[in-house]
Amino acid sequence: MPWANGRGTSYEIARDGGDVWNWRVAIAPIVEAGPFSVLAGVDRQLVVIDPAPLDLVIDGSRLHLRRGEVSRFAGEALVDAELPEGTTRDLGLMIRRGVASGSMMVVSSGVATGRILVAVEKSVVVVTGESVVLEAGDALVGDRNEQVEIVSGLICALEITS
Repeated sequence: MPWANGRGTSYEIARDGGDVWNWRVAIAPIVEAGPFSVLAGVDRQLVVIDPAPLDLVIDGSRLHLRRGEVSRFAGEALVDAELPEGTTRDLGLMIRRGVASGSMMVVSSGVATGRILVAVEKSVVVVTGESVVLEAGDALVGDRNEQVEIVSGLICALEITS
């Protein structure tokens, strides 16, 4: 999917709704510094899933994000991305305010529960008794909250309600 500002492309994992979605989950390669799309009425969350960090300047405040760190901001915010160590990818959750709700949490051990589970780095998980290797960006998507045991790695658990 092309970004609203035309500066890049995201790879959609899941969404609720048609052209006008209630929530959307996607992975976005960030290959150049520049502004994020302004999305009025949308709450955004993202987590870096590559080794290279991402610097965000959100309404003038600088935030340095390393792999596995979650950031939250309003879609109306003025956000500029900087790439201190080169290109990277982020996993983003966008939620239409007042229509849906959701959260992202990165988990490294125990059981992860969520409607969508995405590997932040190479991970080994157990799903319904079967061991599965997930590369960074691989996703498990279910209609209900899925539970997986994390053997190794980092998993981002996304809980979403519409």
